[in-house]
Order: sequence, then structure tokens, then C-alpha cells
Amino acid sequence: MENKESIQPHDWFFKQVFSNPKNVQDFLSIFLPDLSQKIQLNSLEIVPSEKFSNNQKKHFLDLLYKCKLNDKDAYIRLIFEHKSYVDKKLPLQLMQYNAVIWEEALKEKDYYPPIINIVFYHGRAKWNFPTTIPDIEDEELDKYIQKLNYILIDLNEIEDENLKKYLKKNVDLIMKMLIMKHIHDRLERIKTLLKDVVVECSEDCFVIILNYLVLVKKDYEKVEEVLREITGGEEKMMLFSEKLKMEARMEGKMEGKMEGKIEGKIENLRENIVDLMDVKFGVVDKSIAEKVNQIDNIETLKQILRIVGKSQSLDEVREKLNSL
Repeated sequence: MENKESIQPHDWFFKQVFSNPKNVQDFLSIFLPDLSQKIQLNSLEIVPSEKFSNNQKKHFLDLLYKCKLNDKDAYIRLIFEHKSYVDKKLPLQLMQYNAVIWEEALKEKDYYPPIINIVFYHGRAKWNFPTTIPDIEDEELDKYIQKLNYILIDLNEIEDENLKKYLKKNVDLIMKMLIMKHIHDRLERIKTLLKDVVVECSEDCFVIILNYLVLVKKDYEKVEEVLREITGGEEKMMLFSEKLKMEARMEGKMEGKMEGKIEGKIENLRENIVDLMDVKFGVVDKSIAEKVNQIDNIETLKQILRIVGKSQSLDEVREKLNSL
């Protein structure tokens, strides 16, 4: 799961939570009540974000919703930052993605629909980056400066008790948010948290949470021990354990398929580079071919393919590859 080209367990879990429009509706009404009053919550509709992601490296992992804001089309984009540090490039990614959304929207509309970016954060480092960029102290100058803003939901800053207040409204949503908040903690701490609220959680929700713990902690046996203590009964524990194993097998198959597709794409790119060298220059440079076969990053291979296509000689290809 650590392969950069595959989905991280945190992103997988985030999508499990927020690809459900009901969870998004409840989240907005609980944590952003003023905004939720402006949005027609029943109009929320998830958009396949792949169509907006042609030139983006990570955005297919985020979630995009279409909605009605004051009777006009708008977009809500949910971003999950699970790094252990604050990524200062995030605003650049938001601006790039906003531009892609607008470019696509203008094919059908005669206006730029509003885009609301909501960033979820549960990293260990304190979020110390402004939510409006750039931050201009001169009020007179401020009105002339183009800005980017986003809404930050820092799970570290929300007290557990404040989350638990809303368990009755949507127990599965709040349980999963609590787990996202504490996923970096030791299993003993998470076990205590689960004991407090597991009786109110649905069976499917509980299995997804346990699956997340296995994927992140990478220790099935310890998670099974936690499961045994929480359920209190061998029969119920076995039921959850079998479901968890089934989910893990399904996840393994999904991951295997994903990795197979990626490997196939990498191999095709390598072959295309070698074939293009042969066709264009009448010979395949073994040193270049060997270097290409050692690269497993899709974007780098695409870049090399463009280099071969634009170069006038093998010497030019070698020179450009040395600068990569």
C-alpha cells in the first residue's frame, strides 16, 4: 500500500466515509451550519473526478460533489491531507484543480460555478499554514490581490467530546471521524475509544474501521486481539473476524488488480520508448534501454517518451536524460 501509484489506506478510508452523500450532508450541517443553510443539501451529487484529473497527479483520490448554491450549480471538493507534515504546495494544487473544473464547466455553462474547497487534516504536525493565501496586512492593498481560500477541518483541533455529541445524528460518520483523528495513536488508545461507542456503531461500519486499522497498523493479530476484547464474546468475535478476513481478501484482490494495471502501463511505456528509439534512430541504445527498465514511475517514463520523440539524435536523448 506504500506504492506511490496506489491508493493509500487513509485515502481509501476517507472515500469510504465521504463518498456517501448522506455523510456529507450531515457533516456540513454539523460542522459548517452557516454554509449548509446556503446549499440545497438534497442536491449533493458525487462527480467522477477522473474527468477533471487529466494533468493532476493525486486529485483522483479526492472527492468532488456537485450541488445547488442559491439555485446555481456549484462544486464542493473534499481533500484529505494525511501527511505527517503540512504540505505548502497544497494551495497550488487547489488552484490548478479549480482551473480544471472551470475549464470543464465552461463547456456547458456561461458562468464560473463557485468551488468550495474543504481540507481535512489529521497529520501529527500542527497545521500552521494560512487558509487564505496570500495573507496581506495592508487593507488598502488587500482588495487588489487575487486570493485563494479553503476551509480547514483539523481533526486534531476537535475535542472527542464535541464529536461524540453528534453520535445520535450519524453514528457511523462520527465513529469514522474519531478513528481518522486517532489512527496515529497506539492500538490500546484506539481500543478504549472503540469500547466507548462500538455498541452504537453499525456492523458494516465496524468492519470498515477494523479493516482500516489492519491496513494502517499492518498487524492483523493485534487488531484481532482488540476485536476480541471489545466484542466480549467468542461467537460475535468470530463473526466480525470472518467478515474482516473477507474484506481483507477483497481489498487484496482490488489492490492486486490496481497494481497489475499500473505494472502493465509501466511495461507499455518502456516498450514504447524502446520502439520509438528503434524507429526514429534505426538503433536501440542499450544504456538508455537499461536505464528505462529500471524506472517504475509512470510520469518519468512519459517524460522520457516525450524526450525521445522531440530529440534529433541519441546523443541529445542521453544529454537530456542525464538532467532528469
